Parts: sequence; C-alpha cells; structure tokens
Amino acid sequence: MNPVFVTGAAAAARGREIAAGFAASLTLGVGQFCTKPGVLFVPAGSSFADEVVEAVRGTSGGPMLTDAIRGGYFASLAPLAERDDVELLIGSPAEAQEPVPTIYGTDATTFLAHADELLEEHFGPAAVLVRYGSADELLAAARALPGQLTATVQGVDGDPVGPLLELLAGRAGRVLWNGWPTGVSVTYAQQHGGPYPATTAPHFTSVGTASIARFLRPVAYQDTPDVLLPPALQEANPWSVPRLVDGVRTPGQPA
Repeated sequence: MNPVFVTGAAAAARGREIAAGFAASLTLGVGQFCTKPGVLFVPAGSSFADEVVEAVRGTSGGPMLTDAIRGGYFASLAPLAERDDVELLIGSPAEAQEPVPTIYGTDATTFLAHADELLEEHFGPAAVLVRYGSADELLAAARALPGQLTATVQGVDGDPVGPLLELLAGRAGRVLWNGWPTGVSVTYAQQHGGPYPATTAPHFTSVGTASIARFLRPVAYQDTPDVLLPPALQEANPWSVPRLVDGVRTPGQPA
C-alpha cells in the first residue's frame, strides 16, 4: 500500500503541492506501479482532504495492462463500496469501461479497528484516505502496517516525527521524506524490497547495483586443489578480479 503520512504543519504550509504530488503518483501508469501510494494519512479538521480530492479530480484514468488486472482492480474495490464506515470521496462506485481515479475516506478509529481489511492492495488508481486526530493515532497507524516496499512522510523541518520514522524503518524497505515512491532509481544506495509480505527476500534489493546479491548463492570450497577451483578463486587470479584474501582486499589487475 506504500503509506503516505502528512503532518499538520506540512498540510498547512504546502497542502496543494502535496495533494498534486499525491494525485500524480497515484495515477501514474493508471496506478499500476508496485510503489503506488495506496493509503494516505491526513490531519483531521483541515482542508487538506478536500485539496486531495480536487487534485485527483484533475487526473484521468485509462486502459489497464490486461483484462485480468482490470477485473482484479474492480474486485478489490467492491468490499470498500459495501462498507458503511468508509465513504466514496471521488471516483466511480461501479465497474466502468476504464478505471477512474478513486479515493475512499475514513477516520483513524475505523482504520485501526479494521486495518487488515483497509490495507488490502488495490492495483490501480485507487487509495484510502485516513483522517487522524493526534500524533498517537498516527503512530498507532504505523504500527498496524505489515511489510511495505515504501513509506513516505510529508513534513516540515522541526516536525517531531522521529518516532514515526523509526517505526516506518522497521516496516518498509525505503523511507521517503517529502518525496513520492513511484520511480525507482537504479543507484548504489537503492533499496527496492522490504519486510514480508512486501517481498520474500527482505535482506536484498531487486533494483540497484546491490541487486546482484538477490540472485547469487554463496559456496565455500574447503581444502580444494587450486587447479579445481573456479578461476576467480585460483591463486593466480587469471580473471584479475578484486578479492578479499584472508581479510585483506587485493585489487584486480587490468586485463
């Protein structure tokens, strides 16, 4: 679900900007990104929820990748449409020819009472907006999260969100500050994974230079004659690869 947490100070300082960023990230690729933000926590009693609805109203849907994905998307929304404690803020409650951006809203009390149901993924341009009334509710919501690929905090300098960030680091592979999760850069520091069920390999990334570790299995050769070792392990190092020998790094030589 790639949760997004918006602090009261951030909503007051740049609500329209955050709402526009959320709408763009939600609807990118008709919401068919694994890092699409699917649940948005907003301060209760502010106009920010209305700004989110207006920003989403300015976007559009489109065809999905396959008929099966389209059918799965509408099927995932059906339980939300049947709930009395969740309201449709914008979108189509019934299946249409093409999915339209859809937001359902509820409060933190309802969310915490039914987190398992409300945190079901909707693979498409839909999200659940949760209004929270206090920092304690925000932390409780973070504790209710299962493993996530990403978790985002939209805040301002000085926001007392240290405990929130600490909680999110235990539940997501990538924690963002004032950014959006869609778009995964291929870099040395990238982490595209997270605790289960976000991935079955939480200690590795599937994007970035370190992703090679996800597809390797270490093997130890004990007392094996040099001639029988793979070239990268032979004493002469015929491939000239950088190696760690008895705890000492040895540089590879140019071919």
